[in-house]
Amino acid sequence: MDVKITVNGETVKAFTTLVGYSGERPEGEPPEALKAEYNGLNWPCKSETVTAYYTKYEFQNTAKLEIELPETVEFVNIKPESAAKLVKFSNGKLTVETDETLYFVIQPNGDIFRTLSVFLDKAEIRRTAKTNIIEFSEGVYTAENCEYIRIDEHGNPVIDCIKDDTLVYIGKDAVVKASIELRGVRNVEIAGTGIISLVDRCVGADESFVKGRYFGLFRYYAKPNILIRSGCKSIKINGVTLDCEFRGIVIRNSKDIHVERVKIFASPENADGINCYNTSDLTVDGCFINSKDDCFCMYNSCDSIPTLFDGGYEVREAVCRNVEFKNCILSTVCRPFVFGGHATGSTSPRCLIEELNIHDVEIIETPVHLFGYDEKFSFYWTAIMRVLSQSEQVVRNITFENINVNISEGYNGKLFHLHVRDGKSASYTESRGYAIENITFKNISFKGDASNLYPSVIMCRESEGDGDDSHVSGVVFDNVTVNGTPFDAETMIIEGNVSEFELV
Repeated sequence: MDVKITVNGETVKAFTTLVGYSGERPEGEPPEALKAEYNGLNWPCKSETVTAYYTKYEFQNTAKLEIELPETVEFVNIKPESAAKLVKFSNGKLTVETDETLYFVIQPNGDIFRTLSVFLDKAEIRRTAKTNIIEFSEGVYTAENCEYIRIDEHGNPVIDCIKDDTLVYIGKDAVVKASIELRGVRNVEIAGTGIISLVDRCVGADESFVKGRYFGLFRYYAKPNILIRSGCKSIKINGVTLDCEFRGIVIRNSKDIHVERVKIFASPENADGINCYNTSDLTVDGCFINSKDDCFCMYNSCDSIPTLFDGGYEVREAVCRNVEFKNCILSTVCRPFVFGGHATGSTSPRCLIEELNIHDVEIIETPVHLFGYDEKFSFYWTAIMRVLSQSEQVVRNITFENINVNISEGYNGKLFHLHVRDGKSASYTESRGYAIENITFKNISFKGDASNLYPSVIMCRESEGDGDDSHVSGVVFDNVTVNGTPFDAETMIIEGNVSEFELV
């Protein structure tokens, strides 16, 4: 994008990235040469990405931003609405002044994909005193010029030498081209307003993403930008931008994790923003996530991606517990939230996901399958807020509160999906689920194109004999509206052992 950006009179760069695209599906398969390098999950792959941009700036007191957009831009949409009230656009120039941290997205001529995301961070991300310090100050860091980066057996650039009590500081003018992996360490902080970038490993990087659309694929052994595994504890991630080949942050079997003011662009197929299993005492605060797949998801067992297996570490408990996710801005071509699903099948003890508090969130776009999928697909896979139980799992005590959702034009998925699945309908290799309990949706506002919505679902699998006490219970909808109209239970599919349902 040909733009001129200044903040407080200083010229600021626009970085190129990719975002997931949901439009008319191309026919046929990717070329054989492409398939040889990028395996993806299955073929033919219909996932696509397009070029987008972002800019970032740190300021101390006040930020005065000016952006001169191309002459072809006649109007802009600004998301979220809270930021739109601050931004002015006239004669091709966008201006805004703020004395607080401000993140927003510019949609030129209403294009929800080929966007410019703006990140204005007040004050330098503070450094915490640590015994060990790894600092990236200015420049581009690769395996060729950085002693901390190695190439693993699958060709991935990784930093996996981090010890206990370490600060990894990434300065505002630094780009680190490696995945950071923490294994079994404690008291580690990854901080700064620099970039951890693996986007140049995506399809199209060899031509600087100058074409209109690309296959949104990833290598079979691709790494997330940050991987936390094997009993890590007391980990902080603060301020960095993650420009991803695959997923943004992946957490496995770890506790006491704090993620703040992190910006994530995860564009390929199956690219979640923050993906967790067996993760407890997690706080996500003030983050921006643009993902091709789920923005934030939690499970109790590993998925099918080989590099994410937590081999060699004994899983002591299959539990996700005590999670707060707040003050975030989300955009996804799939689902913003997925809790439950992957589990072990154990009944003594059962896998458990509990005590999740999701609040004060802006979901700015939901462009999933804009041009339609059949009824079966929409029923089975979609939802903006999705809670599943599979493989004898218990998922309980989750609150969604103070959430504003923009329904993208053409969205043909569901708003809510709560489902205890039977063995035949369980996804992937999972078996029958067990229970979903005490799920509250409070002060949820949906605005936008509701013409193609599929009915929301609350469902429990059919009883499979005496003693089968699987259930969904304690579901509350309190002040949920769609374009100002109260959410109507008549539009829902409610089946099976569902009790204590309340619509306030």
